[in-house]
Amino acid sequence: MNVVTRFAPSPTGYLHIGGARTAIFNYLFAKKHSGKYLVRIEDTDKKRSSEEAIEAIHKGLNWLNVNSEHNVVYQSQNFNSHIKVAHELLEKGHAYKCYLNSDELEKLRKKSRENGIPIKSPWRNKKKLDDNKKKEFVIRLRMPSDGTTTIDDMVQGKVTVKNEILDDMVILRSDNTPTYMLSSVVDDNDMGITHVIRGDDHFNNAFRQIQIIKYLNWNIPHYAHIPLIHGKDGAKLSKRHGATSLFDYHDLGYTGDAMFSYLLQLGWSAKNDEDYCIDRAIKLFALENVSKSPAKFDIKKLNNINAKNLNSMKTSDIYKLVIDRFKLSLNDEEQKRFKSLLPELLKRVQVYTDLELEFDWLFQKDFFCKDKNYQLKLQKNNLMLKEIGFKLKECEWSVENIKNTLNQYIVDKSLTFKDIGPILRMALTGKTNSPDLVSIIYELGCTITVNRLNYNY
Repeated sequence: MNVVTRFAPSPTGYLHIGGARTAIFNYLFAKKHSGKYLVRIEDTDKKRSSEEAIEAIHKGLNWLNVNSEHNVVYQSQNFNSHIKVAHELLEKGHAYKCYLNSDELEKLRKKSRENGIPIKSPWRNKKKLDDNKKKEFVIRLRMPSDGTTTIDDMVQGKVTVKNEILDDMVILRSDNTPTYMLSSVVDDNDMGITHVIRGDDHFNNAFRQIQIIKYLNWNIPHYAHIPLIHGKDGAKLSKRHGATSLFDYHDLGYTGDAMFSYLLQLGWSAKNDEDYCIDRAIKLFALENVSKSPAKFDIKKLNNINAKNLNSMKTSDIYKLVIDRFKLSLNDEEQKRFKSLLPELLKRVQVYTDLELEFDWLFQKDFFCKDKNYQLKLQKNNLMLKEIGFKLKECEWSVENIKNTLNQYIVDKSLTFKDIGPILRMALTGKTNSPDLVSIIYELGCTITVNRLNYNY
């Protein structure tokens, strides 16, 4: 079989992490089977769709590196095909015109809720419709009233429902626009989709949509309905759990590779961490290994994965990320300093945007510690700082000589490194938690280091 999958987001809101994971699963499945992975923007709801949301979808897929190699399909451009199919179903007797007005429909819905029975319009079996030619109508699919429908889902397993519980869904609105339930099926057929991989909130739709496919004698695709992502509290993921738009995480300083790896772990199991990188995942991915239970979003795990990813990246790549994000303009000396300290700085952050906290002490020429509590400690140790500054000024500038100079001062004064380390860090960086002290002194250079140690607090 020539596998063809599709990711079909609606641009009525930003791409959320659940949708992004669905895109990843579709991408991996297609790539593993040397098939096609397509993207379809389901923009049939023109009132709620936006260009901004469409752009965010493309940016998010590019960030995760799961964008399609083929032209993007815009569902709204296929309306004529959808409408044609609706009328074909009508002509074959598989659909009917329904003239219920809004009040009548609401009464029917209320009755349906009270009795637990699906909506069946009284127009379903009426033969004479001549008197209603000038009235507005919708076209409803005539669902089978007996028998069962079975879907052998690649994730959920074999599930059977009685056809009598399926309502006669609207496929064409009174304004002659198709509904999602029709458009999605028609487009899947026209695009040659072989595997429909999507969230399990669409599982109930599948039993309704498959009737259209059967009525038209089209090929039934393989279905794989993936459990949704929940928050740690077990509730469906929402804004109250934090950022839900995929690109929010980009803006917060997560890398695309880390987010890809983490989303893949939300519901799919591999043997080791390396299997969650895109190249290995393509070879190993299998829908049979997707969990039937909802995955729980854990920001701590994402942070750990992102931190590990940052520390495995090339220094030059991280440097470019930071320079581009914060639009830094550094001279040659500052560039060298930043690149040299970057591996140490990365050990102290989980997202690269937190490196912004290091820019003040790294690049300010007239830097001094602004923390009031630290300033009091620096005042008490003013003499010690000046003494160490004098010793450093006299030494030949190298990492080894700086280390020996500090060690000799400790010996001469009968101190320990704990007696001088925190104070030196406060004076040089304004912090007590910073990269290796000797590396800081070496990269700042003799002049800057001595000036900071000589500052009068």
